[in-house]
Amino acid sequence: MNRKEFMERLERMLWNISDSEREEALQYYNDYFDDAGEENEEKVIEELGSPSQVAQKIKAGCSDQTSEYSEQGYEDTRFRASQEVISKEEAERERADSSNGACRSPGRNSEANTWKIIAIILLCVLAAPIIIPVGGAIFAAIAAVIFGIGGVCIGIAAAGFAILIAGIVLIGAGIAEIFVTPAVGLALAGVGCLIFALGILLSLFTIWCGIKILPWLVRGIVGLVSYPFRKAGADK
Repeated sequence: MNRKEFMERLERMLWNISDSEREEALQYYNDYFDDAGEENEEKVIEELGSPSQVAQKIKAGCSDQTSEYSEQGYEDTRFRASQEVISKEEAERERADSSNGACRSPGRNSEANTWKIIAIILLCVLAAPIIIPVGGAIFAAIAAVIFGIGGVCIGIAAAGFAILIAGIVLIGAGIAEIFVTPAVGLALAGVGCLIFALGILLSLFTIWCGIKILPWLVRGIVGLVSYPFRKAGADK
């Protein structure tokens, strides 16, 4: 069955409805075929069903005064009206809830923030006799640790450099003594090599401390000092 046969059978089966309703229905299904295109005629016929089924739907819609014809066929306008009323009521209720929540939330938040600020101020005033000495002691200890570690690193670096120089001097003295007293010269050169190796180890250790330990220690101290400020910012 093609489009022409489908529409002719449908028109014959709609003989018992009014001319205006029949023309409106036929026009709708003609437009439906036009929108689908000639290549989709068979698919459209499969979707619509037989002409008799389509005619029954059209007649059923024509017999109900509360129905009207649309792109989806005949539908009950009473059901659509009730759905629209329900949708409007839900939308109004949602707007009322959101407006009430928007009005209440800022007040509660501002009141809570005010009480928090007052509580923090009172705690600071009451704890000031304890916080100030303890805080000063903590900062003094931190400064002492930092300067102590820096002094140790500088001392190790200076010792390593001095040992390197001492090793080089002993090696040179040993080489010079070999021509006079070979045994003493070899001993001095050997001790100089050992001292020179020790100086290299100390220098490498100092470099390793500067690269690995000092940055980690500084980050830990900075994090410890800034922790109260980060906590206060998170509470806000």
